[in-house]
Amino acid sequence: MASSPPESTPSSPAVSVTNTNGPPPRIQSLPIHVEESHVDSGLRSFHFLRRNRKPTHLSLLDWDHHDTPYHDYIRSLVAAGWTNLRDLDDYMSTAATQEGLVVSVLDILSDSKHTRWPDFYSELDLRNFMCSKNRNGVKVRLYMAEYQGCPSPALIETLGSSLNLDPRFFQWIIHTSGHIFTPSQRHNAPYLALGFGVLNSSTPSRTDAEKFKSMIYIQPDETGPGWTGIILFSSHTKHKICTRVLIPPPSFKTPRPSPITLDPKSIRELYLETFEYIDFAQAAASPFYAVSNLFRINCFCWNQIITAIQEEDRRINGISDTSIGHAEEIQRSLAIVQRTGSYAWAGRQEDASRESQAALEEDFKHLVEQTDLLWATRDKIATMRQSRSEARWTALTNAFTYLFAPITVMTGVYGMNVSQISGTSSNPNIWQFFVAVAVMNVLMVAALSLYNLAQIRMKHGRVAGAKEVLGFAMGKTSYANAPPK
Repeated sequence: MASSPPESTPSSPAVSVTNTNGPPPRIQSLPIHVEESHVDSGLRSFHFLRRNRKPTHLSLLDWDHHDTPYHDYIRSLVAAGWTNLRDLDDYMSTAATQEGLVVSVLDILSDSKHTRWPDFYSELDLRNFMCSKNRNGVKVRLYMAEYQGCPSPALIETLGSSLNLDPRFFQWIIHTSGHIFTPSQRHNAPYLALGFGVLNSSTPSRTDAEKFKSMIYIQPDETGPGWTGIILFSSHTKHKICTRVLIPPPSFKTPRPSPITLDPKSIRELYLETFEYIDFAQAAASPFYAVSNLFRINCFCWNQIITAIQEEDRRINGISDTSIGHAEEIQRSLAIVQRTGSYAWAGRQEDASRESQAALEEDFKHLVEQTDLLWATRDKIATMRQSRSEARWTALTNAFTYLFAPITVMTGVYGMNVSQISGTSSNPNIWQFFVAVAVMNVLMVAALSLYNLAQIRMKHGRVAGAKEVLGFAMGKTSYANAPPK
């Protein structure tokens, strides 16, 4: 279940340690306890901050010398005719800042080991890190940025200029309404959007879901088989999920795993935990395998939502209130899995990629089937409710008819100018009225019978029986559509 993240509080001052011999030290384990350290990267000094220290976020206008080459590049593209990037140009021209930025960096080394750098909490710290020479022996580097809503222009400038990224990637992120690219271009682009849905515990409804996007960009290195991954998470919301549910538990005779504390964590933190369970040699060879656990988390979260809706429908014996668009997002995720991510990604034919793709495709197909079944069941319930409502309305109308029919007959009879009521012999007798009504009914039945006889003759090429003809005249319309025997 999702929960809102707690607000950060300033930490106590930490001892500053100066290191002028190179880039900041890396740490091996996933749990991070980072003291503040002052590092000279050779370009300008920057700080690794404590995790709970509130950083200072800068807009592009606050950067030294207004150095914005990536924005200038986008502006030149718009001037040259790529008008679909105008919204991105306008967005980067604003002084928007983004509070709560967290960027994690994880390296996979040439010897298949992995290291993780301390987290960054501002765009300027990240920019200085990316400008420093710190990738010796690194085969794969993953940047995982977490923010709320849209990335700041400064973050776009940092990532775009340092990694030479396609500007359409950021145009897609800022939720523009304009045309970005065609489906064929999107499928062959080295980036994709993965739609997440998580149960939202901050609302009274048990089935409300928060939706957000996770953007994945795989950039191959200019030389060598290495690559760089950029994964952007547009939500800080934390969830009480343990990633161990994504893998089989140990057998009965194996040593018992140590207990853990189930703390709320963001999707970025959950994805970082899954690196305990992957083969780093395979991850370096296949980007899809490296991000496959993110797809597993995505499938697990959507499965929680669909299960919650099913249980709530059973609890109220009806249709619960819920948000819409779940089936479409799940089908999009399935389509991405069937493409093994993007057609532009390397390593799609690796055994690890094929195994992960087959397992994920089976999981998402099952989830699509469960979602379709859920919505079909809800449609049937809605149809039954509509039928019952119409039946109640018909019964109410009939009740009023039964009530007022005798009154209508009596007022009609006593309103007639017949000799038995008016006492005047010049008026017709009352029996003439009933004879006229009977004759009119006989003529009406005869007309309907002849019409039905002609219809059956023309439609089915046969002569209808007397029971069939009279049945239609008396209101049984099924006889008119009966096929020939």
